[in-house]
Amino acid sequence: MRSGFIAVVGRTNVGKSSLINAIAQARLSTVSWHKNTTRRAVRVIVREPEVEMVLVDTPGLDVGRDQLAARLFAVTEGEMDGADVTLMVLDAAKPLSERERSVLDQLTPQDLVVINKIDLVHPTALLPKLQELSGWPLADYLLASAKQGTGVVELRDVLGNHLPEGDPMYEPETKVDLPLRIWIAEIVRDELLNGLRDEVPHSIECRVIDWDDDSDEVPVVIFVERTSQKGILIGEGGARLRSVRHRVNRRLRGRFRVQLEVKVAKEWSRDSRRLDEFEL
Repeated sequence: MRSGFIAVVGRTNVGKSSLINAIAQARLSTVSWHKNTTRRAVRVIVREPEVEMVLVDTPGLDVGRDQLAARLFAVTEGEMDGADVTLMVLDAAKPLSERERSVLDQLTPQDLVVINKIDLVHPTALLPKLQELSGWPLADYLLASAKQGTGVVELRDVLGNHLPEGDPMYEPETKVDLPLRIWIAEIVRDELLNGLRDEVPHSIECRVIDWDDDSDEVPVVIFVERTSQKGILIGEGGARLRSVRHRVNRRLRGRFRVQLEVKVAKEWSRDSRRLDEFEL
């Protein structure tokens, strides 16, 4: 049997989470077009008859200036160091960035690259990118479209074949390796991100506060940086927050019910104390 960890890395909006969900055939990792959607390393367990692969969804490689951005990049680097294989995800429609080139330089011959979003470009446009990538001696280069499902089965097979031999690391029923309270908070943030304007998502953090694991009522506090953002999240007459709560409860399938509250924590993304408190 083969088993191991695969660090999935790439810049924001390249489709890391979408690829992971497509491979796992479930919505287990946060998907959004906003920056910094993935803030914690989320481990998604995918099983085949003789394979257990742990796909580690990591924060984007984008360069940021605040303390939050620095911490997120440190998370990504740490997961790459600890993984059996790194899968770097590139955007078919975008040239390589300096950060991407830097990360490619760190990869080893056992690592892989997948060019995602191939549905957005003409096939002839992929050849120059593949020729450029041939300068890095990696294990394999693959093509995929997470949106259309193209190349996903092939990618899953290749990833499994590159894992080392080993015993299963998780119980058969485990799908996501993440503390329950953090997983619920991430589901809330995922639903909040849908439909929000650019200036709000980076400022949202969700936390499960004072929760007894035996209770099916889960109190989730949504933190924003400015009072104006609080009003946007709540919506007119509380409509947005009610809608988010309904969608989250549906995803939790009746096992838990969330109670949502929005609070202002000014400039939390630049506050070391707050970042420690939020476990970021």
